[in-house]
Amino acid sequence: MTDSIAATVAVTTPTSLQTPIGYLVAGFALLAAGLAIVVAGRRTPPEPGSRPRPSRAALLAIVYGISSAAFMRVLGPAVLGLNQSAWLLALGDVIFVALGLLVVFMVLAEGRPASDFGVRGGNAGRLPLALIMGVGAVVVVAFDAYQALFSGRVVVNADGLVFATLFALLGSAVPEELLFRGYLMSSLDGRMRRWSRVIVSAAAFTAVRSIRFWPGEGLGMADWMVYISGAVLPLGLWWGLVAGLAAVALILVLRIRHRLRTAVVRVETDRA
Repeated sequence: MTDSIAATVAVTTPTSLQTPIGYLVAGFALLAAGLAIVVAGRRTPPEPGSRPRPSRAALLAIVYGISSAAFMRVLGPAVLGLNQSAWLLALGDVIFVALGLLVVFMVLAEGRPASDFGVRGGNAGRLPLALIMGVGAVVVVAFDAYQALFSGRVVVNADGLVFATLFALLGSAVPEELLFRGYLMSSLDGRMRRWSRVIVSAAAFTAVRSIRFWPGEGLGMADWMVYISGAVLPLGLWWGLVAGLAAVALILVLRIRHRLRTAVVRVETDRA
């Protein structure tokens, strides 16, 4: 009987109004539980000059990954441009801020210097090469997005711009660079060779992205496989190489520009 009622409601309710409340609740529950585990696990401050432990770096990445994956079950239609209702975009704004605060609290709970999270000065001699590599990746990956914006095919409004900005900043670039190219790679410094550190960081980044955007409505299995193997993994390796040449701060600037343009186009496509 219950199944019949649920099926009837699912059929009669417009797709744009169906919200996976369970994933939303789970996302906040996982966020709170993960933060509690991270804080409880850091009972004593780290010794000055000590290296981060890979297990701690992995724990922070897992907490962020599973929380963001649950939230993305709710926000996926908005990110993919399938549902542009004002309430969903507003909910996304709140969630992205929550994810950003989660990462800030986890970073502060670690009690480590900013350099352990990749926020440090880079080698000045390598900066030109890092800029060329970073800008080149942004141009190649986000070319269609830039073209759509500059050609006027996409009309941007305030709601979409705020959503896209928060997604690019707090829902993607900042957490991922601090946790993967920053903390995780720093924890492997001295334990692995450079290439191994880049590969491990890219693999963790790819794993989190693969569960954030799962095949479903608006993203078929073939498209998902192309997205993972043709975009996420190569970019994870590429940004890891750039991180080895320059500070994570440079990558943040480049990635935010890329994510913002792409997000704006996805959010506004159906409105144009």
